[in-house]
Parts: sequence; structure tokens; C-alpha cells
Amino acid sequence: MVAQLLESTRLNRIQGVVPAIVVDNKDPEGRYRVKVKFPQFLEATSKYADEKDDEDFVSSWARIASFMAGPDRGSFFLPEVDDEVLCVFENGDLRYPYVIGMLWNGVDKTIHDNNSQDGKNNYRSIKSRSGHIVTFLDNDSEGKESIIIQTKTQKDEEEKNPDERDGHWIRLDHSKGEEKLEIYDRKQENYILIDSTNNKIIIETKTGDMEIKAKNKMLIECETLEIHTRGKADVKVDSTMTMGIKSGLDIDGGPTIKQKAGRIDLNP
Repeated sequence: MVAQLLESTRLNRIQGVVPAIVVDNKDPEGRYRVKVKFPQFLEATSKYADEKDDEDFVSSWARIASFMAGPDRGSFFLPEVDDEVLCVFENGDLRYPYVIGMLWNGVDKTIHDNNSQDGKNNYRSIKSRSGHIVTFLDNDSEGKESIIIQTKTQKDEEEKNPDERDGHWIRLDHSKGEEKLEIYDRKQENYILIDSTNNKIIIETKTGDMEIKAKNKMLIECETLEIHTRGKADVKVDSTMTMGIKSGLDIDGGPTIKQKAGRIDLNP
């Protein structure tokens, strides 16, 4: 009797890992689970879930292993329908599947081509379905090291410079002799540059307007201050204004200077 039970248990269990295709990711309980089918079982010869195949074996809801998970925290990367994943089963029992990883294959190509990097492995990336990408560039042999965050990166553009791609982007550049932080919009007409190499900060809008607002106090402190406008300048103060100048004041008003007040006191 014991021998029969052990044999029955062995025959109904799957040991090791099994490739599978995601067929459903709409977990009715919202518990970060998917259903999968297995190309090895029955008629599941097609990769794609929308292919009619009534004899496919579809799993129960499979939990997904993550590199961090806890109450209202962790990493959330839900597989898409038709993605290939790697499954195992709790104690080998087919009723309790787990997804332990995702797989690229001959149909679903990788973000970066191993051969194009000649084995240097300089790029590590996370890219979403819409093309939003986070890239870590570790080309330390050439002194080019940076982290790039960009929206709407197109296929085969992942290894181009961000200013050659579409989308808004942020680059934290630690390249030798070029250390800087950059924030650009997709048109590259509005940007912020923190240049660590030359010790300067640039904030520029090439075609639009710029507004700086503070509810309370705003302080500008520097060694030398220059203000240049190519057109008209207006200064409006709703209350009082005080100017303290210790070393002299030069006013050049061109052809005309006008002063208007209820009373003007000079050297009171």
C-alpha cells in the first residue's frame, strides 16, 4: 500500500523547472498572479495565447517570485500575456505553480544584443512596453559611466545617446572629465544642467517662458550679479523697497530718467 502511494505521488509530480506562456494576468483577487500554459503538455505548440487550442493545459493561478515583496512595498513587474516565463511547482504538485523568472527567446528579442557589445556587457536596462527605460552604462574602460532615465525610447535606440532619441530624459553622467547631471524635455528646448566639471548650473528655456515663485522669502546671494534683458524690464513691488549700496551707484538712463512720487527726499 505504501509503495503504491509513493508511486502515485511520483507520477503526478513535476520536478525541476518548466518553460510556460502567460495566458491570463487579470487575477480576480489582485494578488499579483498569472495563469500559464505549457508547450510541453498536450497541444500547446503555439507561443501565443490567443491561438485556439482547446486541449492546452492551463495552470491554476501562479504566484510570481519577486526580488522584494511585503505589505504595500516591493517590486511590481507583472508579466504580459504571451510572455515566456519559467515555472516550478510546490513539492512538484501541478496544482501549485510558481513563476520564478521571465525568458527571452527566438521571438521575443532582448533589449541589448550581446554580440554588438563584443562581450563587454556595458549596458544594463529596464524597459517598459511603451519604451520608458532606465539604463546603467558601465563602460569604465573608456571612462563613460552614467545612469539614464528616458521616456518613449524606440526599438534599437537603447544604446544611442539620449539626445539622439525621442522622449524626455535625465542623465546622471559620471564619465571622466564630463561629470554632469542633465534634465531635458523631448524637444531639447528646455533643460537643466548641473556641470560638476566646470562648476556651473544652467537652467534654460529656448522658446518659452520661465517662472520662479516662492510663497515667502526668496534669497539670491552671489559674488557678482548681472541681469540682462533684450527687451523691456518691469519691477513691481506691492509694499516698500529698500536698497543698500555700500560702494557707489551709477545710473545710466540714456536720453531720459523719470522719477515720480508724492515726495522725493535727497540726502535727508
